[in-house]
Amino acid sequence: MSINAQFGGRPRDIRAAECSAAEAVGDLVCIYDDPPNGYDIVRKADPSDFNLMPAVGVVISKTSPTRCFVQWSGETPALFTGLSSGEIYFLGANAKLAELPPAPGPSSMFVQAVAVATSPTKVYVKPENNLTLRVP
Repeated sequence: MSINAQFGGRPRDIRAAECSAAEAVGDLVCIYDDPPNGYDIVRKADPSDFNLMPAVGVVISKTSPTRCFVQWSGETPALFTGLSSGEIYFLGANAKLAELPPAPGPSSMFVQAVAVATSPTKVYVKPENNLTLRVP
């Protein structure tokens, strides 16, 4: 049985997108703006800013500083290191995967589960639609 069938998902959903030079491979991103030319416009997701939520996927490659491919669902290529298989990962404060939800500091933080590790280097991307607000 494939990993997609085990998690009840469909095959990998990967889409081309416009990004900025700030987004890197492995970053969790949100939809930032309307696509003027048919490509999604994405930016790093930020759990402290409702306007940069929710995370919809992970950048799996960049073809130029302003073009990338975002994986919306399914198992990623080997992009990561040190993951614990079976562990749920959250959107971290730095737009990276985090083992624990971000703790509120001086400002509130949104909590979003985004993936499950399938190996030390891969995750199955399945961002949750429900967001929880943690207040200081």
